[in-house]
Amino acid sequence: MSRRLSRKHLLRWAGAAGGGLALGAAGYAKLESGSASADSQVEQFHGVHQAGITNPQPKYLQFASLDVQVPGKSGLRDVMRALTTAAADLTAGKAPPAGESFDPALLTITFGFGASLFDSRFGLASQRPPALVDMPHFKGDQLRPELSDGDIGVQCCAASREVVERAQAALVAVTGAATRVRWSQYGFVRDALPGEKGGTPRNIVGFKDGTNNLHGEDTAKMRSNVWVNASDGPAWMTNGTYLVTRNLMVHVANFVTEPLSVQEYAFGRRKASGAPFGQKHEFDPVIVSKEPTDCHIMVANPRKPGSEAERILRRGYTFTTGYDDQISSPLGGLFFIAYQRDPRRQFIPIQSRLAVNDRFTVEYPVPRGSAMYAVPPGIRPGGYVGETMLA
Repeated sequence: MSRRLSRKHLLRWAGAAGGGLALGAAGYAKLESGSASADSQVEQFHGVHQAGITNPQPKYLQFASLDVQVPGKSGLRDVMRALTTAAADLTAGKAPPAGESFDPALLTITFGFGASLFDSRFGLASQRPPALVDMPHFKGDQLRPELSDGDIGVQCCAASREVVERAQAALVAVTGAATRVRWSQYGFVRDALPGEKGGTPRNIVGFKDGTNNLHGEDTAKMRSNVWVNASDGPAWMTNGTYLVTRNLMVHVANFVTEPLSVQEYAFGRRKASGAPFGQKHEFDPVIVSKEPTDCHIMVANPRKPGSEAERILRRGYTFTTGYDDQISSPLGGLFFIAYQRDPRRQFIPIQSRLAVNDRFTVEYPVPRGSAMYAVPPGIRPGGYVGETMLA
């Protein structure tokens, strides 16, 4: 018989399991911006879609994948209720469980369900979306189980590093023994180079990354490429989306010591300006005839019939593992995040090409972790994430 988890019990477990996570006033009183005020930066938590997908991408990320430790649908339901209540409080600038105020710094919290959640533990096998496939093995993958998959994906993004770290700690603690962290990843958007005024951020090897990305405010593209439509099925996923993450360690030293011409050939763009070959400015249109067929931008998006339908919404973050004085460059990689309407028709065919034909992908990044999640639709006030499936 499964034991039903009340919020009271979950919070009690949070106190026992997360004593070092400082959920109360002692842990939250000294966030970067201090207490919440009239000008606190708050992103709306409730809505048709979950937040943290089409919002402007903030600088900091903390991503965690949780495995549920309690059996039964009712146990899972209680976990999601507790996570939702805590997330709503955190994004509003209230630290659970006591509600001390802080500036949430544009904090968004987004939840997704991994394929493992639809095994025999919760009686949800018939609810698994057909688009939530097992990720295929791609050429070059060196995946580690401890960096891959998981029952529940939790994405915390904010303009403050301390906020995302505290938010993840609070969410883990509020479920206590009901979940365990399978893996977690911190990431950030790199600052612009001296003389640059904002614009597209640069990746770990110094190239502008995301010039041709979809724009979250483009409602037509979000409907065609990101949001699950009612006709897609299952019904509980309508207005949701699918999230793919990839942990990519990059051979930075190997790449940045290549001649500049070799680096630019690999991407198909000029390193300084971000302009495609044959053009002067970053956002000038790509001239297909000027680009190498095996450069990154052409393999990812061949600009052929059907290419527009494949496009995904990327929200990747850089991570670092140190600094190499000999090459004057940080070491690390990319925590790739992409949202899409159907990974079978978007991420998987794109990655299948990149892993075989893309000059950059084949030689420099090493995929160490991989996960896919079904991201349910947004939450109504008083509701909880996954209610459309679990109610």
